[in-house]
Amino acid sequence: FLTLAFLGTLTQGTSHVGLTADDACLGSDTGACSLHALQVGLQSKSPRGERVITIGLGSETQTPGSFAGEPPEQVNQVLQRAQRVLRDLLHPVAGHLNFHLATSALEVDPILQEAAEKYPQPKGMTMDTWIKTLQSQRMNDPAFAAAEYQRQKILIVGFIIVTILPLLIVNIEKRSKSSQPFETRPQTSLKITQKELSEHSTTSSLWLSIGGVVCDVTDFLMLHPGGNEVLLQYGGQEAAEAFEEVGHSDFARKMLQEKAIGVLVDGNSSLQSTAGTSLLGRLFTREDGFNIHKVLGFSVLLHVFYRIYTQLAWQWDGGFSSGWVDLALCWLSIALQSTSYFFEVPRARLLGSPMIWQEWRAHNYIFVLRHVLGFTICWGYLRWVNISNKIAGTLLSLSMFAVLYGQLYSVDVITAYIREDKHTSLTASWPFWEGCPIWLEKAIKWYYTIAQFQASTLLIMTGTDLYAKYMVIFPFQFASFLMTLVRKGIITTKGFHAGYLWSLWMVVWLILKCDVVTTVATWAMWICLYFFRSNGLSKYALWLGPFMPQLLMYFELMPTSNILQFPVMLITWLICMTIQKVFMGFATETRARRFLEARRKPLKLVAKEKVNNAFYLLKFEIPAGYTAGINPGQHVKVHVPNISKDQPTWNTHMNLEEPVDQLSRSYTPVSATTSPTMDLMIRLYPKDPQRGFPDGGRASTFLIDQLKIGQKMSLTGPHGHQLYFGQSRFLVGKDIITARACGALAGGSGITPVISTLQDIWQEGRRDIRDRDQRIMGETTVRMDEFAVLHVTRKASEALPSSWYEPGKGSGDVTPIRVSHVVTSETSKVTVPGTGNSWAGKLTVEMVQQSLPAPADDVVIFVCGPQGFNESLCRPMLQKLGYKHVVMLQ
Repeated sequence: FLTLAFLGTLTQGTSHVGLTADDACLGSDTGACSLHALQVGLQSKSPRGERVITIGLGSETQTPGSFAGEPPEQVNQVLQRAQRVLRDLLHPVAGHLNFHLATSALEVDPILQEAAEKYPQPKGMTMDTWIKTLQSQRMNDPAFAAAEYQRQKILIVGFIIVTILPLLIVNIEKRSKSSQPFETRPQTSLKITQKELSEHSTTSSLWLSIGGVVCDVTDFLMLHPGGNEVLLQYGGQEAAEAFEEVGHSDFARKMLQEKAIGVLVDGNSSLQSTAGTSLLGRLFTREDGFNIHKVLGFSVLLHVFYRIYTQLAWQWDGGFSSGWVDLALCWLSIALQSTSYFFEVPRARLLGSPMIWQEWRAHNYIFVLRHVLGFTICWGYLRWVNISNKIAGTLLSLSMFAVLYGQLYSVDVITAYIREDKHTSLTASWPFWEGCPIWLEKAIKWYYTIAQFQASTLLIMTGTDLYAKYMVIFPFQFASFLMTLVRKGIITTKGFHAGYLWSLWMVVWLILKCDVVTTVATWAMWICLYFFRSNGLSKYALWLGPFMPQLLMYFELMPTSNILQFPVMLITWLICMTIQKVFMGFATETRARRFLEARRKPLKLVAKEKVNNAFYLLKFEIPAGYTAGINPGQHVKVHVPNISKDQPTWNTHMNLEEPVDQLSRSYTPVSATTSPTMDLMIRLYPKDPQRGFPDGGRASTFLIDQLKIGQKMSLTGPHGHQLYFGQSRFLVGKDIITARACGALAGGSGITPVISTLQDIWQEGRRDIRDRDQRIMGETTVRMDEFAVLHVTRKASEALPSSWYEPGKGSGDVTPIRVSHVVTSETSKVTVPGTGNSWAGKLTVEMVQQSLPAPADDVVIFVCGPQGFNESLCRPMLQKLGYKHVVMLQ
């Protein structure tokens, strides 16, 4: 009998075990038996009189002794044990129509379908009311009620643990700061005159004074929420009055302190803080005059806390129903998300702290809308559809996948429009707190990626569970709230990560309701999704994996078996990779994830090469799983020990950097964005008393002469503005210009941004397809007709070898490179190997005219060099020649 029951369970795919009869009890003369609504399950023929035996979880008869005498106690024990074993081991993770994760009668569609045959859903009764009626009858079983009470206690204990655990995790720090040898502090010891301040008022070098504290805001120019025009308006001037009038937050003040470079010796004395310091003063700002956003946020937060309580109180589906009030409360989240557009936020992410930026806000809106639509569809299904309507159940599952794919495509379109840096992601590039170990940072970032799969699976694989559909919204909006608290100085970066981790863990724990089998199975799926996605499988193909088994089972092309679903997923993913390779030119997608951020991170020196008499190439190793990720036009800061400390003079001048322990120097990497190493070209400033440099350079001397292979240096970045966006697109001011031809005018070490741009252009040539954003936007591949370089150096020996201008193997049809050179210290004709034209003497308009492409609307020129070279020499020449699109880099 037990063998037949076991085989029947495997065949039907149900887990409910018990002993009842179809309108009659075994051995009953009268056939009187009250059928429990949930006593439906597997059926097999009884060897006694061909009566039907039903295997279910609870049985209840009016004649307990009608079993032809009381059954032996051993039989009862065996039957109870069989019930427990089959319930625990054979509980399906997937239903017949939906791939479910939650563990309730509502989520196991075959059970409901069979229950509908025995106890049909009455007309006029909504499905959720019918389900709750079945569940209330099920709770009449003392054994089942006791088991549910035990699970409730575990749920509460687990909730307490996931609340405390994030606070403990974020307090894990390095044992000592000595492990980070070259830690620096902001340098504000420079004394800057009003004349010096006024000279830094351009996009290439923008300083302003706030109460006498001079700040270099060049890196922040394109990130300012109010636009770069506001900063340029006060460039090179005192801006304290305008700063205070706006009423900036404590976060903005802290950022200014980090960007402080010196003190204005003939200006105002100090930066004074007049902003409100109370909690309410920092929360309530002028941008939301009627506090609509705050009222909505407070309402949503209260509603979430109420749903946390209802789930912990073990209310069915977290207390949700198909009533209109619950639908309105769900759509309140969209109203909250919409009012976030009352506020101005930066276009790009800030390095220093987790803050809201335009891409995050747009993505959040789509993610929240995704789950609100999923909630609404399930709400309508529960309110208006009868359980016997199998077609509607199938359409429900398909609609969840449709919502998911709509979200995937919408996010890609918005990303292509908004994202300026393709080497960042919403969560993987978040900054961490000072002292956070690298291993912990990697672990948290890994889980943030897993959390994205959790959100998607909890949308498509939880059937009609309204609680799961709604609660997944909370981490998205709670993260934005935490970012606001960081910006206002109420919490720190550490507090942000603690709060965000809590929101993620808490939601998943409450939805899964501490079911061990379901938790193990779902985590196995999430890890598989992560593995294939991280190895380059397209996200569109990724979600075909869970979809195909459901489709095949519905059309009865494969057995209803949970075991067979995983192989079907694997086959689906392999087929998708083959299709991508054959028809789209790629088998997997890759993204260069940047390792560096505003927090100083150590990189190990793995190679040091002499390029010529002036430059050395230093290669720093990027940890596995990351790439350099620094875009053309951006630079990194290297923090080195100050070898001139305690020296009152340096190079015959007063040593302004005498008191500081560490120095910060900026270098533009010459490696491609996807390179596994960070390659820096360092110019050597040797000791040269004849030129007034008896002591030589500070940072260059340490990096070239003293730093050994295997030692680590602290770097931060990226800093500055991205210049090149791929496919011949350059950022000129606020506009993206697609260039037919490009010219680069470089002075000395200003050649490094030119090399990094060429590296990216050659990298594009090595790709056999357009990147994902271009496929999404339907753009065609664009190749420049010409890239011209004019390098100006003091000596001919400072010119780069011609190999630096040659693309590597596999670059394909690359843009032609034309190189010219000017040697300023020579008076007679010079020849520089590997260049088309070589001149001696000062740079002239004629040299520029012969070296660079002719002026046109589709020609971009960028200038890289010292400020005097850029502004005093090159800008007037280019204006005279009629170039329209000119970018100045310093």
